[in-house]
Amino acid sequence: MKADDPAERVTIAVGVLIMDLALLMATGFAIDWARDRGVLCDGASVLCSGGDPTFAQWTAEMSFRSTVAYGSYGVMAAILAASLVVAGRRGRRGIVVMQLTALVVVAVLAILWRPYREA
Repeated sequence: MKADDPAERVTIAVGVLIMDLALLMATGFAIDWARDRGVLCDGASVLCSGGDPTFAQWTAEMSFRSTVAYGSYGVMAAILAASLVVAGRRGRRGIVVMQLTALVVVAVLAILWRPYREA
């Protein structure tokens, strides 16, 4: 195939979309694991071992969840940015637009994320 072959461009674009989806799913899995790992049973205020958490326990759990979430979003953003740079250097404007859109989505998800679920 030539470098300008439309089939090759579509194949690469689909591959990038699949990669973006896989990254988003992995990030979601890590964040859900951190939130539902069995420390606070209702997600925010009741210890699974019974009773109410102390302020230090609650703060430690929310800090752990935040570290996992923002770390996951950071790793995803770094991978998206790297693929954006490679696509830009190779002149793939369609992929650059896709990756910029994905970076905006990651930024919005990071801004809207909360370490607990509201009942």
